[in-house]
Amino acid sequence: MNLSSRNTGIDLVKAFAILFVLSVHFFLKTEYYSTPLDGKNMYIQTFLRMSFLICVPLFIILTGYLQSSKKPTVDYFKKLMPVLIVYIFYSIVAILVRVYHFDEQKTVLEWLAEVTHFKANSYSWYVNMYIGLFLISPFLNILYKGLNSKRQKQLLIIVLVVMTSLPDILNGKARGVLFVPDFWDQMYPLMYYFIGSYLKEYQFRIKKWIGTILLATVTLVEVWIEVHYAMGGKFRGMAGYYNSTLIVVHSVIFFLLFYDVHIKTRILSKFITFVSMLSLDIYLASNISDKIVYQYVFENIYVNQQQIMFKAVPIVLSTFTIAFIMALLRYHILPTERLSTGKIKKKNNMKLGYT
Repeated sequence: MNLSSRNTGIDLVKAFAILFVLSVHFFLKTEYYSTPLDGKNMYIQTFLRMSFLICVPLFIILTGYLQSSKKPTVDYFKKLMPVLIVYIFYSIVAILVRVYHFDEQKTVLEWLAEVTHFKANSYSWYVNMYIGLFLISPFLNILYKGLNSKRQKQLLIIVLVVMTSLPDILNGKARGVLFVPDFWDQMYPLMYYFIGSYLKEYQFRIKKWIGTILLATVTLVEVWIEVHYAMGGKFRGMAGYYNSTLIVVHSVIFFLLFYDVHIKTRILSKFITFVSMLSLDIYLASNISDKIVYQYVFENIYVNQQQIMFKAVPIVLSTFTIAFIMALLRYHILPTERLSTGKIKKKNNMKLGYT
C-alpha cells in the first residue's frame, strides 16, 4: 500500500463518515425516536444524533470531490463492476444470516427479488442511489466545466440548494405558512456532488478554531430546534434530514475542517486509509453486525434509552469491529480490483463516496 500518494485528510473524512453511519444507527436501533426529549441525557443524545447525521452528505461531497475529473469512457464505467460485486456479496451474506440466524423463510425467487430491489441488505439503499450517481457523474462534470466563471458555479449550487434543501427545513414548519416548491427535493445528491466538485476546484481553507466554533454553533441550533418543537415529547425531525439546509451547512463546515489534515503517524494513517478503502464493505457489513449486536443488546443490556447511552461507545465499536473484520475477509477472499484493472491492485479504489 503506497501511503505517500494518499490524501490523508480525505481518508480521515471518509473514516469519520463511516463511523458516523454506525453511530446514527445506534439511535435507529435503540428507542431514541420513541423516547421523549426531556432532560439533559436526551439533550446530549440529540446533540450526538445531529452531529452524526452528516454521514451520508459527507460521502456524496466526497464523491463530487474525487470524481470531478472523470470522463465518460468505457474504462470509467467498468469501475462500477466492483461496487456491484461487493453489493451482491453482502446481500448473499445478509440472506444467509437472515435464514440461519433469524429463521426467515422465503423462496429462492423471493430472495432474488430482495437482491434486485436492494432489500436483502437493508442498508443498500445507498448503493441504489450511488449506481445512478456514478453513471451520471461524467456528464455532471461536463456540465460543471461548461460554466464560464466561479460566479456561475456558485449560482448553480445556490439554485440546487433552493430546489433541494430549503423545502426540508421550511415546508410544514412555522404553522404551515412557509412553503417553497419541493418537487425536486430528492435531487439533493446532485447538490452535494456539485459542492464537492466546487471544493475540489477552489480548495477552500478555514481556520480550525473558527470552523470548530461554527460546527458547534450549527449543531446547537439543530438541537435547539428539535428540543423546542418536541416540547417534551418525541423527536420530530424539525431540523430536517440529509437534504436540510442546516445539514448542508453542517456537512460543508465539517468537510472543510478535516479534508486538508495531514496525518504524520504512519500506523494511524495506515489504519485510517484501510478504513477509508473498505468504507463500502464496512457500511454493507454493518447491516449484519448491527442485527447481531443489537439483538444481544436488547436481550441482555437494554433497560431504557437514558441508560443505554452510557454503553453507546462499546456498542458502536462492537458493530464496527465485526463489520471491519468481515470487510477484511472479503477484501482478501474476493478482491474486486481485478474486474476494473485486469489484475489485482490493492489500492484506493474501494468506494462509498469514492474515486
